[in-house]
Amino acid sequence: MFIPSFSSRLRVLPQHQLLARLFWMRCLALTVQLLLIVAAVFWIGLDLPLPALLSVVGVQCLINAFTWWRMRNVRPAPDFELWLQLLADVTALTALLYFAGGATNPFVSFYLPALAVAAAILPGRYAFALALYSLAGYSALTYFYQPLHIHDHDQAMAYHLAGMWLNFVVSAALITWFVTRMSATVREHSAQLALAREQQLQGERIVALGTQAASAAHEMSTPLSTVAVIAGELRVEASRNAALAMHREDLAIVEEQIAACKTALDRMSMHIQPAASTARIALAAWLKSLVDGWRLRHPATVVKTILSADTAWIAEQQIVSQILLTLLDNAAQTGGRVEVRLSVTAQQAVIEVNDNGAGIDAGLLKRLGYEPVRSHTGGKGIGLMLAFASARQIGARIVLSSTPPNGTRVQLTLPLTPGARP
Repeated sequence: MFIPSFSSRLRVLPQHQLLARLFWMRCLALTVQLLLIVAAVFWIGLDLPLPALLSVVGVQCLINAFTWWRMRNVRPAPDFELWLQLLADVTALTALLYFAGGATNPFVSFYLPALAVAAAILPGRYAFALALYSLAGYSALTYFYQPLHIHDHDQAMAYHLAGMWLNFVVSAALITWFVTRMSATVREHSAQLALAREQQLQGERIVALGTQAASAAHEMSTPLSTVAVIAGELRVEASRNAALAMHREDLAIVEEQIAACKTALDRMSMHIQPAASTARIALAAWLKSLVDGWRLRHPATVVKTILSADTAWIAEQQIVSQILLTLLDNAAQTGGRVEVRLSVTAQQAVIEVNDNGAGIDAGLLKRLGYEPVRSHTGGKGIGLMLAFASARQIGARIVLSSTPPNGTRVQLTLPLTPGARP
């Protein structure tokens, strides 16, 4: 009951993972040392200097208590401090072996776990220094030690072989445990580093796209204004000229599309801070309004909406609308029907955009949203890249799935906070 209670109170900070491993290795070593001392004195009957041995073990306990306290400090442990920790362990082992037979003790190879740990976590100069120190201690123990007095030589050999076997088991367990944990940590860090690099590359691409978009918006504003003026003049002229009257409706559509383009450019030039938006509206009503407005941009597309009766609140309307407009535009390019479905659970809201197009090839599907990709419809995948980045910004997730020729399904999952429900 003591160990679980203690471990539950031990809060290891990320910068103290190595200290934590040294702490638990020392706990295991202390347990083994105490068991060996008890077995040697009360089972084998050796005459060992118990006060000296227990004093060394007590000092190790104090070092481990300091290590536990040190792990509660936010300052990360430098290499020199880790080296001092291992140096203290090697010194304590040398002292224990001095009082228990020196180099003739079968547990003299307990030096190896400490050296393996040093080689795994410390720079070469520290590991080499600890190896020299251990070699010096081992060499000194061949000449300076208190011998073990076992009069029965056959029994002494049996004890020695048993001790060597136990020494191998404990050393192998310690080295394997530590190296395995270190390898798992290295693999985890490598995966995190690869993910960070991938996200950095995507961020650089998105920044480049944003710069190009801002430049294009600036360059297109003047031509659009000119075209809008010309279209307005033609519409006025069509009301007076019979030859142009038949094109009056077409000119009105042209003016509407120009107005939509200017609105989009104005929206791009605005300095938006999504985090500052606190107004919340019902998700279902907002989604219906968004789809109704989008129909004006694609009047030829048949859109069906299936909205959940159990609704939620949405506060990131600007970002979510940009994402959904991109998904709806992509679905409309298939030239078929588009279905928008909303489902709400206790933890999340899922908005599905389905189309009945030809579908997307599996190889192309894996790349969409992560890099520019040319499609058969003429798109370059930039909109999806921006949509994926915007989703990550608000903690949402986009999942693409397609089974050609049965169309494509896009799921936008929005996490709901406890206050995001009516």
